[in-house]
Amino acid sequence: MKLPKLSKLAGPAGRAGWGLADQGLSSLSNLAVGVLVARSSSVADFGVYALAFGGYTIALNVSRAVATEPLAVRHSGDRTPEWEKAVRSGTATALLAGLAAMLVGLIIAAVPGVPSHGVLIAFAVTMPGLLLQDAWRWAFFVVGDGRRAFLNDLVWLVAMGVLFGGLYLTGAASAFSLTLCWGLGAVIAAVFGRFQTGLLPRFRLVKHWLRANRDLTPKYVGEMLAVSGTIQVYMLGITAAASIAAVSGIRGAQVLLGPVNVLNQGIRAVAVPEAARALKHSHRRLWRVGLVISFGVGAGALAWGAIFLLLPESVGTALLGPGVWSEASAVMVPVILLQALGASNAGAFAIMRALAAAGRGLRVRLISSVILITAGVTGALLGDAQGAAWGLATAALCTLLLWWHEAHRALVAHKAAART
Repeated sequence: MKLPKLSKLAGPAGRAGWGLADQGLSSLSNLAVGVLVARSSSVADFGVYALAFGGYTIALNVSRAVATEPLAVRHSGDRTPEWEKAVRSGTATALLAGLAAMLVGLIIAAVPGVPSHGVLIAFAVTMPGLLLQDAWRWAFFVVGDGRRAFLNDLVWLVAMGVLFGGLYLTGAASAFSLTLCWGLGAVIAAVFGRFQTGLLPRFRLVKHWLRANRDLTPKYVGEMLAVSGTIQVYMLGITAAASIAAVSGIRGAQVLLGPVNVLNQGIRAVAVPEAARALKHSHRRLWRVGLVISFGVGAGALAWGAIFLLLPESVGTALLGPGVWSEASAVMVPVILLQALGASNAGAFAIMRALAAAGRGLRVRLISSVILITAGVTGALLGDAQGAAWGLATAALCTLLLWWHEAHRALVAHKAAART
């Protein structure tokens, strides 16, 4: 009796394994550039980099909302002509989002008095490639082909490593050049993705794509803007209430907790397709899949945080430099809780995506945004960087409970609709 159960788990476990491995490469590239920029810049400059990275996250999440989230919800399964058309449409949409983000970034960088504008330019000019590369990854995961997504991110990492090596050999490494080469690695991987799939983005399909998914994408965009916008708002609020050093400390701790993001994003890449498959079987299986996802991600995040706290301080100093590390070490415990609690909503998120409960998801995001911003800024006013970090950790617990409450309500509503 056990063998059939194990065989049923083999497929999901294998897909999850490739998701984790792929996200490991993706997060390794982000960790590498974050560490090297931290070592190559002052605390203030790294704070600007942290804000610019937040802008990239906003663009990435908007791209996913209009391009790849609908792909995962409606085209999970096997590679079919319908999937190919959806991939052509979705990748073209992601590329257009990247071009729009590039223009916005260049405009911001051109504003007089903007500090470290070179970093902003580096993010901006590589944004189309960054978003297109991410869209190819999602296209592979939708059909359970995490191996190709892994290979694509491996190309990014290798290309970036070669470019970084050239910078250090020539003595040209700086916050600007490192960020630019990180983005160029993604551009190279985006071009490689076209040959992996044998498909080209088709801009003439974008209008049809947006029309076909108009019941989902506006809510998904609102949800993703709430996520990324919230991070930017509370980072800016903490800067105003405390200092740029407080932002540097929180971001520095997040850089060192990169493996938590590996676990979180790696699972999320496969969570929605797996939840969609589970729903085709039963509501009970969907709920179990969601619980397993959240428990696994949350436990893994806490385990990594506990291990990291046992490492000698010399490791943190070697990675981030003494300035950024002194700020990051002071907020490490609450940031670990923030990351772990935030990651633990992955199962509820997947459940609501599988149920196409876009309205409920948007409502959770908006309420969570208010809670996080209020708690983070209030904490900064009361207790500087540590107060801000503990405020965010407390808010993360509240939002986790809210996610699961709404996931349960969405499941009950879907069952009732199915019976009528």
